Amino acid sequence: MGKINITYIAPRFRPFRGGGEENLYNMASRMAFEGHKVKVFTTAVKFRDEVLPYREEIDGIKIIRNWGPSSQLYAGFYPSFLPMLIREKTSIIHSSGIGFFWREFCLIIKKLISRKTKFIVTPHGPFMALNDKKGIRGLAKKYGTILLKLYIGWLYDKFIAITPTQHEWMIKEYNIKKDKIVVLPNGISRNYIEEELVAHNESEKIVVSFVGRMEWYKGIQNVIKALGNIKKEFSNFEFVVMGRAGKYVQTLKEIVTQNNLEKQIRFIFSPTDEERDKILYEESQITILPSKWEGTGISLIEGMGKGNVIVSTNQNDALSMIIKPGISGYSYDFANNLELQKILLKLFTDYNLRQKIRAYNLEFAKTFTWESIFPEYLKLVSSLIV
Repeated sequence: MGKINITYIAPRFRPFRGGGEENLYNMASRMAFEGHKVKVFTTAVKFRDEVLPYREEIDGIKIIRNWGPSSQLYAGFYPSFLPMLIREKTSIIHSSGIGFFWREFCLIIKKLISRKTKFIVTPHGPFMALNDKKGIRGLAKKYGTILLKLYIGWLYDKFIAITPTQHEWMIKEYNIKKDKIVVLPNGISRNYIEEELVAHNESEKIVVSFVGRMEWYKGIQNVIKALGNIKKEFSNFEFVVMGRAGKYVQTLKEIVTQNNLEKQIRFIFSPTDEERDKILYEESQITILPSKWEGTGISLIEGMGKGNVIVSTNQNDALSMIIKPGISGYSYDFANNLELQKILLKLFTDYNLRQKIRAYNLEFAKTFTWESIFPEYLKLVSSLIV
């Protein structure tokens, strides 16, 4: 097989470390390691207050960042992207996410001009996956989906589903042909999985961790409220919330105060990889992802790799893959705080159960490694080169 020119396109890339960003990074870095020519077109939105160069190379990946007048996701506009994309000579374009209309307008122009270029997309979830039906967001969801349905099946040659069930909404909402959909799950590096558990004794503080964006739809507020009620029966815990601060942070802090949990809730904004991994491995015993919707939630697999019990909502698309009730973790309906309280209290008070699940997950995490996933991705990409 010859060397492939492949260009990835995403609204966020390193130093961002969300599920979509990690998915793209792992594919791109492994393609570069195999000797292929790899570029990433992304935006210049900052993770912290760092100075991000418009061009840099990381792990063999050439990164080109485009300036835009705002940091909005779906409504993002970065004018230099169109001429840059038109000039780009590439065999494959792999896009991350759908419904970024300026980007997709540019991709349509590129497809009309570059007839031999093949297009792949990992939607991660449907457009505006939270499925709001009221107000401006509801209108945007409704008419945005209608618009996407007109062109998305023509624009992309292959769609990557990250769970076996995602083909259902792809076909239902967008009329994607089933033979265009390939299942390739999210994963973590084999090196990320620890060799052994950190021992925790029965009397020490139990740390629950969350990794992700601090926004309403992530459901952090529900965990805080559940913990506020649990405190009456069991108080030897800490909830560590790690991620990029969103507009909802002030509200979260107010909820912490209302529930008298100032000493038991810790916020770490934009943590370094070292900070995050140290807490997940050395301190945390339970990793929670309480979102209104998730495609997978890579933080859950990372939590397993560090020996954590995992807890998520039934609104997680990957639920059947990663949560075996009572074996790898537990699930509950989004915002059902009573159900969540019962799960957490059970894990807090049953030391032997907690340790049994933690040991199981250290092995179970090996099922979700890029070392086993990437060969299938490479096979997909190679099949599109004529």
